[in-house]
Amino acid sequence: MTLVATPVTLLRAAAGVLGLYGYGIGLWLARQDLNPEPVATIREWVNRPLGLGEDFGPFALMLLLLCTGFTVRQVVPLAVATGLAAVVAVTGLTAWTMPGGMPLVPLAWLTVLQLVAWLVSLDRLVWPSTVVVLAATVGTAVLTDLPELARPLEFLPLALIGTATWRVLDRTIPAWAGVLLGACCLGAVVAVDENFPGLDRWWYPVAATIAVLVFLVAVRPGRTADAIAANPVTRALSASAEWFVLVGPVVLFAVLGQVT
Repeated sequence: MTLVATPVTLLRAAAGVLGLYGYGIGLWLARQDLNPEPVATIREWVNRPLGLGEDFGPFALMLLLLCTGFTVRQVVPLAVATGLAAVVAVTGLTAWTMPGGMPLVPLAWLTVLQLVAWLVSLDRLVWPSTVVVLAATVGTAVLTDLPELARPLEFLPLALIGTATWRVLDRTIPAWAGVLLGACCLGAVVAVDENFPGLDRWWYPVAATIAVLVFLVAVRPGRTADAIAANPVTRALSASAEWFVLVGPVVLFAVLGQVT
């Protein structure tokens, strides 16, 4: 675990900030048909060319899921977000909603995927449980057309890649096995994407590939990365990543709805 402390801290911190920006600020601006600077420039020159649509939101979730194999799963942020969302609904404040999202907390499935990855991590060999989960994921995508399942099914393989990488780094499985499992996971991302036409315009396989590359590069940090990861602010952001992604948008939508 010490070997990956720096990259996981950095990636989780980045994911928390990007998730809050994408699903809180970016989504709010889109709902209001607003495109102010510098958001407009970022969308035009970063998000669209790299296939990181929706203002980095999905990319942030992918980074969080890739780090799942190295961190303790958190269910408290989901419980708090659900409670706050219920209060928002009862009081008539502006609720955080997304097309195809779950009731009250649209990204509640993030915690579910993290729990699935935790169950897979209990398998020391990793590959048997990973193959079973991938088969179930692709099979569900082929046999169902429920849009609510599209993103959870497409994002789940990212968490499995994180778990497989963990087992490679602690030498439980050989590197070639980790590479093979990673390729199968990315193949599952593409397969799910192909079975849900509504996902075509989001380029999630591209974002997933970029997220995996960033993750693999970050696994071997240098002194500068170590120093940044050791900063108390970075560590606090990393520890609070799920709070930013799940609770932050609920609060932002309710507050912004009152002041605008």
